[in-house]
Amino acid sequence: MDKSNKILKRLELLHPKKIDLSLIRIKKLLKKMNNPHLNLPEIIHIAGTNGKGSVTSILRSIFETSKFKVHTYTSPHLIRFNERIRINSELISNYDLNLILEECESFNKGEPITFFEITTAAAFLAFSKFNSDVVLMETGLGGRFDATNIIEKKKCSVITPVSMDHMNFLGNSIMKIAKEKTGILKNSEITIISKQKKSVRKIIRAEAKKQKIKLYEEGVNWKVLDKNSEEKKFILNFENIQYKFNFPNLYGEHQIENASTAIATALSLKHEKIKINNINQGLLNVSWPARMQKLDNGKLSSFIGPNFEIWLDGGHNIDASNMLKNIFNNWDKNADIFMVMGMTIGKNPQSFLNKIIKRISGLFLLPIANHQYIQPYEIKRNIKSAFKLSFEIECCLDIIEALKIIKKNHTNGKIIICGSLYLAGEILKEDGFKIS
Repeated sequence: MDKSNKILKRLELLHPKKIDLSLIRIKKLLKKMNNPHLNLPEIIHIAGTNGKGSVTSILRSIFETSKFKVHTYTSPHLIRFNERIRINSELISNYDLNLILEECESFNKGEPITFFEITTAAAFLAFSKFNSDVVLMETGLGGRFDATNIIEKKKCSVITPVSMDHMNFLGNSIMKIAKEKTGILKNSEITIISKQKKSVRKIIRAEAKKQKIKLYEEGVNWKVLDKNSEEKKFILNFENIQYKFNFPNLYGEHQIENASTAIATALSLKHEKIKINNINQGLLNVSWPARMQKLDNGKLSSFIGPNFEIWLDGGHNIDASNMLKNIFNNWDKNADIFMVMGMTIGKNPQSFLNKIIKRISGLFLLPIANHQYIQPYEIKRNIKSAFKLSFEIECCLDIIEALKIIKKNHTNGKIIICGSLYLAGEILKEDGFKIS
């Protein structure tokens, strides 16, 4: 175990026995560190239930091709912690990460603090030590009491589609969840909102009006007018001007909506350096692992053989399930689809599978190492009682066992691995994939 992982293990042990959602702990720690979060350039703060990671990655790519120095904070990581903190577009080095974590641990002096709070403080500290033009901050969950929301001045806040997820923390209704997400509007100059349910839009509008924030809304200030799958181009109307953009280098039609949110954000900033050509190149350059990622060059595709396709997606809620349904509908209707799935405690496998289980030809359930997961046999029991199935559900020890069963009993098909970003990280590690 390297030095940073040892420190991270110690930081996990500081977790308070009782979680009270507030910003008190991180505020106290940052003050001891001389408030590094106040020494940052232009900040763009991104929240939402689905798509916030994709929007963040597309925005980063647009800024990079426009020659901006960009710091980025995202979570969770897939393979190693360094992925969460990018310094001028590069993963933070092990050397810098060790120094930053040691400094945070020293200042915290063993006080109770959540892992996300102290690692968010570490990101602020890292960003304050290196010059940049813009900082992209993605929330962990929620918004109002998310550790990232300690920021006191933001150029822009972005809210991607809001739906039901993390109900144990954010509330058991879409209205309560939306209210939490709108917490990131505070201290923003402008706010961008993606396509939302009417009830959600109403809440965001009310908060923006209350805080006198300029609002850019999908369907009002911008809208995707046309998509051409052959050309791989789409038309975006932004503030009554039409632009033609490339499809993003991310799989699935839903990524065009995410791209439109990122583009609307970039255009709303009115930076001279952000040209349409740069945006188009940024869309082609973007990469975001474990979001309908085709695994075709690693250990797993080599093992299963050329007659099978392996796809990986970290989706785990109803909106992610709807996205998969749309993708399955666009695949060959005669192709068998085998789903390999694992889910953490608190997720709802039945709801996730409800609209897609009729389309799949097999379900293979996996544990998730180092995380609290729903036991595969428990998912199997609940799924068998909830749905009439034409196939047997298999509980497997790992992805290799699942692939062996598929390969033994079938000659071809598409394999979709989904249900958890933590599982996705395990799969990428097993596949030999490197994130840079």
